[in-house]
Amino acid sequence: MRKSILMFLILSSGAFFNPLNSGAQYVIHESDEEEPLKSRAIVVPYAFSTETLGFGAGLGGSYSPKSQPQSTYYGTLYGTSNGSWLTLIGGYNLQIPYSKRLYVRPYAIFTRQTQMRLYVDGNPDYPNERAGSNESSKDNYKEEDAGEITIDLETRYILPWGHYRDTPVHTYVTRNGVLRENPSGAESWNPLESGQSTVVFKPYYRKIFTDIDELETLYFELAYEHDNRDYVPNPHRGYKWKTGIQHDFDWLDGTRHWTSLEGEIDAFVPLWETSWSRQQTLALSWWSVYSPSYDASSTDNAGKPPFFTGPNLGGFWRLRGYPSNRFHDKAAIHYGAEYRVMPEWQPFGKIDLLDPLMIRWWQVVGLVEAGRVAPSWNFGTLHTDMKYDVGIGLRGMFDSGIGRLDVVVSEEGLSIVAMFGQTF
Repeated sequence: MRKSILMFLILSSGAFFNPLNSGAQYVIHESDEEEPLKSRAIVVPYAFSTETLGFGAGLGGSYSPKSQPQSTYYGTLYGTSNGSWLTLIGGYNLQIPYSKRLYVRPYAIFTRQTQMRLYVDGNPDYPNERAGSNESSKDNYKEEDAGEITIDLETRYILPWGHYRDTPVHTYVTRNGVLRENPSGAESWNPLESGQSTVVFKPYYRKIFTDIDELETLYFELAYEHDNRDYVPNPHRGYKWKTGIQHDFDWLDGTRHWTSLEGEIDAFVPLWETSWSRQQTLALSWWSVYSPSYDASSTDNAGKPPFFTGPNLGGFWRLRGYPSNRFHDKAAIHYGAEYRVMPEWQPFGKIDLLDPLMIRWWQVVGLVEAGRVAPSWNFGTLHTDMKYDVGIGLRGMFDSGIGRLDVVVSEEGLSIVAMFGQTF
């Protein structure tokens, strides 16, 4: 069994974030709060246990200044029983000086894992199999004692359209974490009238320090995103789509040229109202990536993105029933569906002991995913012999941040995933 078990965790707004779900700039005003734009700070301990890390404990924290309430500075560090460790620092929606609509979301990760699993060629037990391919064995990986560094400098320009025509920061009015007034989208299909439109430019650097060649990249992403969801933290209606291109110019000694094209569409459908639920939502997602630079028949991986980026599946966000970066190839496709139910029974405001957690609501989720990687973007191939997983999850809103705990089953085992933010 693979496991990532959450033992003790307190969440706060922006302490960690979901890069797949971090669309709009916003602040949340609870309708019964007299001072919606106050500074917020929190420091939290947590613990976990995983198959490759052992038992771990750490400390995380975040700070949101009153002067820029849409912004958050955050960080975390942990150590584990097998000698692994991680340090992360970053910022979320930091406004660039002298620019009203330009925001940056920088973060840096420094880590060492003594049992890092790399789904790359080189396992002597599988000399004639391409690691990470759709047909590859789950045991075809290399386990390394390796360090890693990641630096992300995502920059976003908010276009003066839709709900953001007058201001780049949207204010939701909520009650107990549920949207009551001032949605940020889902009022029209026209991007000039509804939602947020954004141009994204992202320099991204990542390197895994091992004896394996070409596990380093410095790529640049250019993308356009239209977020027409009613409530970004927990959408109930609307949609979001994104299209972009990523390219590594091979400017460093350990990198190589590669290009990938990406597209994603997420949709949210409100379902019937009942006496036992506050809200029911059907959330749907489609995502695909294609790397035109990669010749899948080559023996030297020319033009292929590193296995941890580009067309890959597995991990916290897509095909959660499989290990991180379990599958990778020239093309990938993924479908996700979640049935999200917020019960009417929400007892947290009545339990004084839980008041410091500021729990707004809890939610139960049924989920199913399907996906596949392939050596070409062929519709028939990508929809043959797909990988599937199913699961159930619990979600909760702590102040204005969302935590999730998903139990997911696939043909390769059981995963328990503890993470931050809705998956899409």
